[in-house]
Amino acid sequence: MPQIRKKTSKRGTTHQRQKLKHKVSQGRKKAKKEARKAQATGKTQKKSKKDPGIPNNFPYKDQILAEVAEARRQAAEEKQRRKNEKRAALTGLDVKDVEDSQNDTMDVDVDENQNDGQGFDGIMSIRPAPLVPPKKKSVELSNLEPIIPVTEGPHSLRDVLQKADVLLHVVDARDPVAGLSEALFKEATGKDIILLVNKIDSVPRESLVSWLAYLRLTYTTLPFRVAQAFLPSKSNPPPASKKIPVKSDDALGSDAVWQELSKLKAKKSGEELVVALTGVTNSGKSAVINSLARANLLPIYNVNSAISTKGPYTTTSASELVLEFSDKNGTRVRLIDTPGLEYVRVEGVEEQEKEMTRARDILLRSRGRIDRLKDPLFAVAHIVSRADTQDLMLGYSLPAFSKGDPTSFLAGMARASGLIKKRGVLDHAGAARIVLRDWSIGKFARYTMPPGSSTTPASTNNEEILTMLKSRKELRKAEDVILVQLQPGEAEKREVLLDDVWVGDNEVSENEVNDEDTGDEEATGDESGDEDEADQSSDPDSGEEEDVDDEEEDEEDVPELLPPPKRKRTVSFAVVPAGGKRQRRSGKNGRS
Repeated sequence: MPQIRKKTSKRGTTHQRQKLKHKVSQGRKKAKKEARKAQATGKTQKKSKKDPGIPNNFPYKDQILAEVAEARRQAAEEKQRRKNEKRAALTGLDVKDVEDSQNDTMDVDVDENQNDGQGFDGIMSIRPAPLVPPKKKSVELSNLEPIIPVTEGPHSLRDVLQKADVLLHVVDARDPVAGLSEALFKEATGKDIILLVNKIDSVPRESLVSWLAYLRLTYTTLPFRVAQAFLPSKSNPPPASKKIPVKSDDALGSDAVWQELSKLKAKKSGEELVVALTGVTNSGKSAVINSLARANLLPIYNVNSAISTKGPYTTTSASELVLEFSDKNGTRVRLIDTPGLEYVRVEGVEEQEKEMTRARDILLRSRGRIDRLKDPLFAVAHIVSRADTQDLMLGYSLPAFSKGDPTSFLAGMARASGLIKKRGVLDHAGAARIVLRDWSIGKFARYTMPPGSSTTPASTNNEEILTMLKSRKELRKAEDVILVQLQPGEAEKREVLLDDVWVGDNEVSENEVNDEDTGDEEATGDESGDEDEADQSSDPDSGEEEDVDDEEEDEEDVPELLPPPKRKRTVSFAVVPAGGKRQRRSGKNGRS
């Protein structure tokens, strides 16, 4: 048998070298692509250079290390001193008492635990901290704020209108006309109607002046901004240790509201004036009542506090409370907080008009996480059709695109945000969700101008409020908002649901408990399939508050800090060629 010569060379073939070279180039290309994507989304993190330290042959190394240790010790003492001062302020004790209590707590008597045969035990050596007496508040009983009871109100909108003397209709300053309802005002014929333009701090001063002049031609109109304690919180709230106390008595326009109500009360005989607050969902009715009462009496809408998927985002039933006028003559006003207006569904309308109405209702209410809609494209298409093209280009740093073209806008948004799928396909849905998220958290700051905006203001009795607002130029310079001008909406012409009975929170919770008991057996089903069925069965013309719920199902109320729920994987088989048959293998050897 011939002897095979042992291979002496380690040189590889040309094919192996080219293969390795190709893998290296592909890896570098992928790394560059990931870096560009991370840079576009703002997730890049600069690598901090490692401190080389002090060389051993440096003559003053020990002195420098001693100075560094002393600086660290002083910083730790300063931090502990601040903690002691804060704890003393909370407990009402002196700083020395707090330090002494900490020293007693941290002292460890090792000798007591060394003779037990078990060695040193840190838990056994810690002594209980001394009890801290509660801080005594020297507050007189006469200075305590009176408790204002909140009672249940009427069960339908018709009952509210029959009981009310004044209709205080709250609209959003960003698009006031869209919050008006012709059917509601027609039903309230014979009653005094006051338009309260809320959220005036979110629009430019020029827009508010024009809208006040336009609306005062028909109704008594007052500007308003709720107190800071009842403003919607930011998307990234500061930690509890850095929270600054906010005021509940700094509402803008509250004095003008009380003056107008006192005038109407002088015309009416009786002990109290009944005022009903109406408006669409999330127009700020509950926050207005809290600002007038200068107390947190009614729950207000907050995206960040929506941790549970259960429970209403907004008001679900009417509530009443009684306040007194500041003149102290015993005259009172009864405020009735109502849920958002709901409209009757219109039948026999074209599909395109239904979709436009549905998009307008979702964007106007902005209820819940609208950025988690299954199909966010139609809502963004409605925004692009109404928005100024130049403002969108400047706000999102996009290239020029055709006016009212949502496809070109979303393509630019996807490229700017790095939302590119495999084979260069742009993720339009992801770009649309970014726009809707900015819309819901207030980063997408929008404003409208009334038709014939050249109208001069009829009166200047709100100069003090207007001087506190920012102009259009100042808002454009803000870094945390994108100012976009929209075309004004139209007053709602659909009929209002007057006789529908509002369901209270207690009844809602009981129904949810029953639904949980009956839905345990169905909990193991396919979640994605259930959502698809719900999406197909929803009516696209629903102008009620439940229109987003039909689309989002369980994903809507999940907070932003939590990851989205995982979907079950579905196995997709390869396409079978025409005339071919799919073969199945059976048995261990794969024989058919």
